[in-house]
Amino acid sequence: MRRLLTALVLATSALALPAMADTPFVGKTGALTFGIDSAKSQLSFLSDAPMEKFKGTAEGITGEFKIADAAVPGGVTGKVIVPVAKMKTGNDLRDAHLKDKEWLNGGVNPNITFEIEKAEITKVDGTRASGKAHGKFTVNGKSVSKDMTIDIAYAADRNAIKVTAKFRVSLADHDIKGVAGAAGSKVGNVIEIEATLYGTGK
Repeated sequence: MRRLLTALVLATSALALPAMADTPFVGKTGALTFGIDSAKSQLSFLSDAPMEKFKGTAEGITGEFKIADAAVPGGVTGKVIVPVAKMKTGNDLRDAHLKDKEWLNGGVNPNITFEIEKAEITKVDGTRASGKAHGKFTVNGKSVSKDMTIDIAYAADRNAIKVTAKFRVSLADHDIKGVAGAAGSKVGNVIEIEATLYGTGK
């Protein structure tokens, strides 16, 4: 009987170990907060329309990520703020039009935001994790529920995080009509987004 109990204890311990190690935040416990590094973080966007294709970038990104418990990487919340004024496409005239009321309406709605409500981590490999983030995405003052694929890399020695996110934005979802003849012709109705965000532990 004693041998049987010992075997059960060892088996239970062995089963528990992967769950405890199944997190990229090696050496950390409890709550974690990371402030976004504006100098390093960047968002890129791609518009692919029949008459024109262009790629742009956005800088000056601010915000933070919060992890309620380092042992549960899916417990992520936070907010990412992208200033419309910092969006560039390599064409000054197009950049000016981008901020007009027919498009992003930057004068009234100066920021694009993503409020992270939760995450689902489907894979952890060492100090990296991947899955999906869910939350509220706001452009042109209109919010929609949004899912995006995410990849998280953690550097324990610097308590720093890198988050890469990919998703798509439909202009119609945010009441962006554009000027006559441009939306859907020179500007894609759906924009491909990729963000690379660096955060430092607070």
